[in-house]
Amino acid sequence: MTALWRGFDRLLDALAVIAALLIPFMFLSIVYDVTSRTLRVGQISWVLGVTEYALLYVSALGAPWLLREKGHASMEAIRTVLPSRLARPMERLVLVLCAAGCAVVTVAVVPVLLQNVGVTDIRSNYLSRWMLYAAVLACFALCTLQFLRFLVTGTSPYQGISAEQESL
Repeated sequence: MTALWRGFDRLLDALAVIAALLIPFMFLSIVYDVTSRTLRVGQISWVLGVTEYALLYVSALGAPWLLREKGHASMEAIRTVLPSRLARPMERLVLVLCAAGCAVVTVAVVPVLLQNVGVTDIRSNYLSRWMLYAAVLACFALCTLQFLRFLVTGTSPYQGISAEQESL
């Protein structure tokens, strides 16, 4: 099981790196597009469409990694005021509900993705619409697995978070 989680961690790390690399790509593409339009030379038509897709991919590919790193917003305040005998069961209930919610979205997006195979996005001649739903599918499937990982391994999504690390 440990080898499985190590492979899962490597996948999340790789997706987070891809998400991180998309950010400077978007920045440079937009700068080039604005500059080329201003100077009226070497204009490219795909920047807007690709940037919109990339924004979704940055969020979708980075979310499971952020969840693993305990960087998502959480209701820690409620957990801290609960008596210790109720905090852990409440935490497990929240993990089950989060895993179930992510699983529902994962299952719901599959038919929509399949319905959009072969459909070209009208804003761009270069992008297929199913690519939007593939990002959503990957995001919620991997988040489902990460929530289940917290449940199966008994680790807390809150452990290791100190008051100094909190944003408030």
